[in-house]
Amino acid sequence: MSGPEPTHGESLSAAIRELIEVVRTADLEAADAESLRSQTATVEAVTAAIRPHVVDGIRMQAALSFEGLDADSGARMIDVTDLTPEEFVADDRPQPDEIFPYSPVVGPLNPVSPPVRLWRAIGETGGELHGEAKLGDAYNGPPESVHGGVIAEVFDELLGCLCVSKGIGGFTGTLTVVYRSPTPLNTPIRLRAWHDRTEGRKVFAKGTMYDGDTLCAEAEGIFILSDQLSGGGTRPGSTKV
Repeated sequence: MSGPEPTHGESLSAAIRELIEVVRTADLEAADAESLRSQTATVEAVTAAIRPHVVDGIRMQAALSFEGLDADSGARMIDVTDLTPEEFVADDRPQPDEIFPYSPVVGPLNPVSPPVRLWRAIGETGGELHGEAKLGDAYNGPPESVHGGVIAEVFDELLGCLCVSKGIGGFTGTLTVVYRSPTPLNTPIRLRAWHDRTEGRKVFAKGTMYDGDTLCAEAEGIFILSDQLSGGGTRPGSTKV
């Protein structure tokens, strides 16, 4: 079943992603110089046309400005640790791309995001986040493989979004990634994250990244609860920073 039609901003971001991918893989040194000058001018003209719409303010993944934040989205992420798995995946619960539309990993409105798809799911540990990452040539590291730093970035977002979705969002304290095998480019990679435990202000989350049956990488993140984050640091009995 097809999803909703993309917005104008989502369509533009998708077009820019495709442009980045083409530029990354094109032999620009062998291309006609005059043609490249013309195309560069076209890109510069598009940038100039969009620049007047730039919004000033603090940069956030959740909105362009604090005035644009949906007050309900924060409320729906608070004190949900006692939800059943069925309640966790209810249709009225926001998905990560809805919580963070400007994320560099999952955000449909950020042209540098792949974007990675994440969704609430019922897993072995109850309410989990599952997902799929298909990382193109722009994210290349070793030959035909995803850059290790990009893998760490995906894990940071995967584990962080899990915590936010469960109402225990916090700042990343540490992120430990173990690389088990190369993660191939342009291949659907299966993602899974779950809440392991909470100790005081520290929330421990774990995740895996698979290519079929092959474990590519696994990670553990420790997130520090904070009332500076929407939906974070609000667990009953938790100590806020």
